[in-house]
Amino acid sequence: MLKRILVPIDGTEHSWRALEYACELVAYTRGSLVIMTVSGGMTKQPVIESNGDILYAQIGDEVLDAAHAMLLGKNIDCTYLLENGGNIAENILRTVEEERCDGIVLGSRGLGVLQGLLRNSVSQIVLENAEVPVTIVK
Repeated sequence: MLKRILVPIDGTEHSWRALEYACELVAYTRGSLVIMTVSGGMTKQPVIESNGDILYAQIGDEVLDAAHAMLLGKNIDCTYLLENGGNIAENILRTVEEERCDGIVLGSRGLGVLQGLLRNSVSQIVLENAEVPVTIVK
């Protein structure tokens, strides 16, 4: 049973669908979400929580802000992470280990099979290399 799910988001329609799907999963398991996005710097910045209010270090990350707004009132335990720079698929796989997640839910870019193989899509790389179950949402 999935108790802690990593949901990488990038602001695309597919990633928002993945987040909605992950919310439904943890509603059944009473689990938690680790929501991450990747930006252009070099170090990971956890989101700071103070007295129940979430404060974002001055990172200017609209994607995490939008995810937080989407989840307000849903009573889901969430951790928000900003991963800066590097290979996105490697960041996802490393975060699964660091955050002790037992599943990944991520959005597809909507590429066809041939285009996805030729472009080494993030979802394809994660699917092939993850040691936990992976759900790809279209």
